[in-house]
Amino acid sequence: MRTHIRHELLKLTEAVIEDYATQEDYARLEAIVLSDPECLQFYLKHLELHGNLYWDAAGRGHSLTIPESDELETTTSQPAVHPQKNRRQDRQREWAPRRMTTIAASVLVLLAATGIWLRVSGKRLADSPVLVENNDPIPDQTTSNEDNSTDDSIVEVHLPDRSPPQPHDETLVNNSHQPQVQPSAVTNFADDQAVVEFINQQLASSWSDVGLNPAPRASDEDWVRRVFVDLAGRIPTPAEVKSFLTDSSPDKRTDLVDSLLASREFSYNFASIWTNLLVGRSREREIDREELFAFLERQFGENRAWTQTVHELLTATGSAEESGPANYLLAHLNNEAVPATAITARIFLCEQLQCTQCHRHPIVAEWGQNRFWEINAFFQQTEVQNTLVTDEKSGEKVRKRVLTDEVSPELEPAYYESLQGVMQVAYPRFAGEDVAPEESVSLRRRFANLFASEQNPQLAVAFVNRTWQQLFGFAFTQEVDDMGPHSNVSHPELLSSLGQAFEETGYDVRRLMRWICLSDAYQLSSGASEESTIDEPEAGGIPYFSRMYAKPFSAEQLFNSLMIAAGVPSEELTSRGDAFEKRENWLQQFFIAMDNEENSESTTFDGSITHTLMMINGDLVQQATDLNQSRVLRDIVVDPKKSETDRINELCLAALSRYPTEPELEAIRKTLRNQIRLRTSQNVPAKVAVGESLRDLYWAYLNSSEFSVNR
Repeated sequence: MRTHIRHELLKLTEAVIEDYATQEDYARLEAIVLSDPECLQFYLKHLELHGNLYWDAAGRGHSLTIPESDELETTTSQPAVHPQKNRRQDRQREWAPRRMTTIAASVLVLLAATGIWLRVSGKRLADSPVLVENNDPIPDQTTSNEDNSTDDSIVEVHLPDRSPPQPHDETLVNNSHQPQVQPSAVTNFADDQAVVEFINQQLASSWSDVGLNPAPRASDEDWVRRVFVDLAGRIPTPAEVKSFLTDSSPDKRTDLVDSLLASREFSYNFASIWTNLLVGRSREREIDREELFAFLERQFGENRAWTQTVHELLTATGSAEESGPANYLLAHLNNEAVPATAITARIFLCEQLQCTQCHRHPIVAEWGQNRFWEINAFFQQTEVQNTLVTDEKSGEKVRKRVLTDEVSPELEPAYYESLQGVMQVAYPRFAGEDVAPEESVSLRRRFANLFASEQNPQLAVAFVNRTWQQLFGFAFTQEVDDMGPHSNVSHPELLSSLGQAFEETGYDVRRLMRWICLSDAYQLSSGASEESTIDEPEAGGIPYFSRMYAKPFSAEQLFNSLMIAAGVPSEELTSRGDAFEKRENWLQQFFIAMDNEENSESTTFDGSITHTLMMINGDLVQQATDLNQSRVLRDIVVDPKKSETDRINELCLAALSRYPTEPELEAIRKTLRNQIRLRTSQNVPAKVAVGESLRDLYWAYLNSSEFSVNR
């Protein structure tokens, strides 16, 4: 089943379950399900999953099962244990009975319409694999309490077998935790050019396989703007564009990539990206974002190995103000470390494990609840201590949050409730390894050692996938942070080999960025040829990277670029003083922290009214188009040596990093002269009329879609 079909099927199924599906949705769902036996099986498994969730959350005490015998028989499910109210009951999902009615009706209609009645390609559904939690113990039937205990109910706790796993079990665990990394076709990881050529060969081969002609090479104007936005987080200044365009060296693109990667702007930009990934943009959380940012900027500035950065983030202790990396877990150690578990897997491994907190993965059967809670168990010795300290400046008592570990020879397991309502116990386990208690080493440190070791190649592959998405707009998987056995990979050998190359070179972040930026694909234009409509990931298709996909500016890129458009020196953008504080405050108008189990954020940045109004008359746009504040606009307007054409060219270069085409230039000249004539007819002095008309032109450039898109 193709990835885009799977995702469309999931969306349609959710619409049916949530009871908001339209007639068109039902028609499309029926067409998909009846077109392919695999789609039908996928649909039924998804419904069975949600049925289990419904019965568990509704407190019926029954579990839905699909018989595995040859004949589909009516079975009576065993009553599950009703546990006492525990600390995780508030996370159970509630499903309305009418949704289950809708689900059952939709299944019957779809199956009856085809006359196949629980048969797929000549086989009964009972012969098909069913999503079951092989790793979760099956609850025993409850027995009555015969003693004189005052308890009205019994909590049945199943303890996992602590004996060493058998070889076949170990294989199963390894397969569920680690990607199948193929042998790399790159033989010399130390040779950057060899890796770049391998990228080129892999992509060229995929283009040839589907008869795809790549886009032409990007112009120098397009490429210089692209690489500045991607690596420095801002558009280039007019002087930087002119310098690059007049450079006749054949290696000028390589030289610019190396120069940007070695600059402070790169480390500052990458620190911004990863601060947002780790703790979000909102300042509502009780952490010190600037300290975390400073730590990340130092790591990227010194080009520390990615494994070292991850290790420090997972093991840091101390207060938010004194330990930058400690802010990561200080932000997510709420709710019994459920957010810390989910976000660690999603950000560093690009795996969506949060759904396995309450039930098995909807597609990957071996990803049961135990996988989530075995990782969660590593955080059970960690806590956040709150103390009151006196502020030296104000003299007021303020709360200080400190991340600590209580190292103990006794393991503190994680407890969770199974689908059948039975309490389960999960002990620390990762990458197929159980962790025995030690008195001197914290569980988090042991987790970090396993997490950033050769036993976990997914760390390297995930970073490659995420970095590729940052530079191209699309990853090798349809969702950058949803990798696993269920994910279709557009270029599996390329992803696997780049992951191995990244690992073999010591998790060198700059070298990985260099390989990608110097590849042929990164040099291509964003304009697709007419016959290359097959490469349209924007429409849900597979990305072939035969062109550069247009990427809208992030909030940080837009802020930095508007500052550059106003003539603010780039050095001021990398200071962590007033400029950092100004940007942080500016971002708050678009992002709001959400108090949920993933500690996510809501945003109004992309295309909202707030965003539009900010571009029309926000402070940054006013600064860039004010003759008294904007150095760029003032220098262009007041210079008497500049002709009308020169001024138009300079404004276009400052905003779009290119010169206007001849038709554009002619149309702008005509409009500009009409505006000047209109103003002078209203008794506006000619000099003022020229300045105001040029200001309007610059405003139009900044509000064009081309300005806020990285092409």
